[in-house]
Parts: sequence; C-alpha cells; structure tokens
Amino acid sequence: MLKRISAFLFKRQVMKMTHSSDRERSFVNYKKAKSVFLLFESDFTEKNAVIRKIIQVLQLDRKKVVAWGFLDKKQLTTALLPDFRVLNYEHTDFFHRPHSSFFRELEHYEFDLVIDLTLNSILPLDYFVLFSKAKCKIGVKKTDLPIYDFIIDLENHQQTLESSEEELDELFLFNQIIFYLKSIQSSD
Repeated sequence: MLKRISAFLFKRQVMKMTHSSDRERSFVNYKKAKSVFLLFESDFTEKNAVIRKIIQVLQLDRKKVVAWGFLDKKQLTTALLPDFRVLNYEHTDFFHRPHSSFFRELEHYEFDLVIDLTLNSILPLDYFVLFSKAKCKIGVKKTDLPIYDFIIDLENHQQTLESSEEELDELFLFNQIIFYLKSIQSSD
C-alpha cells in the first residue's frame, strides 16, 4: 500500500513539473557534454567497481562527473562526498522522497547530461532525475512517466543477451548510451 501511495505522489509530482517546467530540453551529444550527473544502484559491498570505472572513463574524456547511488541497506559505509555518494532509505522521508537537503544541493548544479544507469525504478533516484537541472536526461524505459528526454528500450536486447555471454548491467547500459550519444549528430 505504501509503495502505491509513494508511486502516486511521484506521478503527481512529475505531472506538476512537466506542466510548469520551463526547462529547455535539447539533445547533447557526447562530444559537447561537459558535465554528467550519473545515477546508479550501488552494489551491496559499496565498492561499485563498475561505476568507478565508468566515472574514470568519463573523466578521461574531460567530463565533470557527479555520481549519486542508492542502496537498500540499513548501514552504509561510503562517506557522503559532493561528487560521489551512496544513499539509503535513511536519507528519505516516509514516502521515499529524498530529504530536502539533497534537493537544495542539486539546485547548485547544472548538467549537460543526466545518465540514469538503474535497470529498475528506484524512487529516490527517480526524484533526482526529475529535479536535476540538465539539458538532456537519459535512462532505461521503466515507466511511462516523462522523466527522460532520451530513452533506451532494452526489451529487445534482453533476448539477444540471453543467447550471448554478455550480461545486462550498468556497464552494458552505459556502453549503449555512449554509443548513441556518439552516433547521433544534432544541429543544435
């Protein structure tokens, strides 16, 4: 029941934001992107080796990266740093909306890209996608709500991956997103 109420409140927030938002959406290709907000689901050990590798790849390409993750675990060992943090439900209210301090902090950032690497809907991270100031927001099709500007649909890829050795994870999703960002030419 709580999950349905939380989802309803989020949906209402999305509708409110889409009707009142004056955000200028535009496609940003990989070459033009200077800053990236990376959202991810943390692994249980909080090592996040794949995510750290992705951050390193982006930084080698001279992108400023802010990465926030989420983990459904009671105690976290990762320190909350400005550019890399892992949150849990202690950082949210009763309806899984992140505390206002995170939104205030997010107001100080402007990103060229928001890349959501979560394969399943994680409500606190969905709020960050919704409220982040970014020219282009990218993620996997998990909902019909209009929180992304560019959506990767992985349903067809799942069947292909079952027959191959590759696995559907954050690295695969990141590679797909970067492939499209590098391939699509925009006249913006």
